[in-house]
Amino acid sequence: MYYWFLWTLVNVGGRMPMRVQYGAGWLGGMLAWYLSRRVREATQDHARHVLGPGAPQSLVDRTARSCARTNLYYYADFARFGVHPPESVFDLFDEVHGVEHLVNALDEGHGVVLVGAHLGNSEVIAQAAAPFGVCLAILTEPLEDQRVHQFVHRIRGARGVRFLPANSHGLRQSISHLKAGGALGLLVDRDVLGTAKPFPFFGERAPIHDGAVELALRMKSPMFIVWTPRRAWGRYSLYIERIELPAPTGDREADVERGMVTMVAALESGIRRWPDQWFPLEAIWPRERHP
Repeated sequence: MYYWFLWTLVNVGGRMPMRVQYGAGWLGGMLAWYLSRRVREATQDHARHVLGPGAPQSLVDRTARSCARTNLYYYADFARFGVHPPESVFDLFDEVHGVEHLVNALDEGHGVVLVGAHLGNSEVIAQAAAPFGVCLAILTEPLEDQRVHQFVHRIRGARGVRFLPANSHGLRQSISHLKAGGALGLLVDRDVLGTAKPFPFFGERAPIHDGAVELALRMKSPMFIVWTPRRAWGRYSLYIERIELPAPTGDREADVERGMVTMVAALESGIRRWPDQWFPLEAIWPRERHP
């Protein structure tokens, strides 16, 4: 069923005017927020963590509704890219910051690790990589339905980006990709595989994978955080910012722990800049609270 939904979304919805696509996304997001208790409670909880305990309920709800709409706008973008992939990066971005630092880091020859969050539309970086000459591979969750997996990644990879499975085979491919001097992308704000360790995140422990930090330290690869906030329907800004991980000490566990503190701080900083575009609809923090 989901395959046919995506097929119809791309082959029918993708040919509609942008205002119809995003209008449907706006309506779908609002319906999801008001009709689904799970979506409403998850987005409210996320907003409270980001905005802080003193935020008024009206601001929490307004931010939470915007996050739900942002999630549905992702599908509008997916439909558009499936039919009309952008011919130029400038078809997507109104402003671009930090690309020169990424290019300089790639010239060092150790590859780079790019991390990000489910904010704005993180996947538009896949559309932007080729025009900048970046050989990009992205670690992604394998989808159970192979038809859905192949359909989704055919559209995602239309610009030549490689998608690697988030498993042991994908890890080996990731190491080879970094050794070859490529850029490896990971979204680190959600534990999609259910295997991450809890780590302090907006004042409360949440499962966050340390794999990006481990890879960066192991491969001596510079780490960057990438943000693609939405400025308007179909328009984005691109921010690429270096994360200076602490120098290794030889104690692997301690080095990863210190690196995680630095990476999570950068993650929190970006989400605080655009809290109304952070769009996970599944709960980030477990319902059983731990100090």
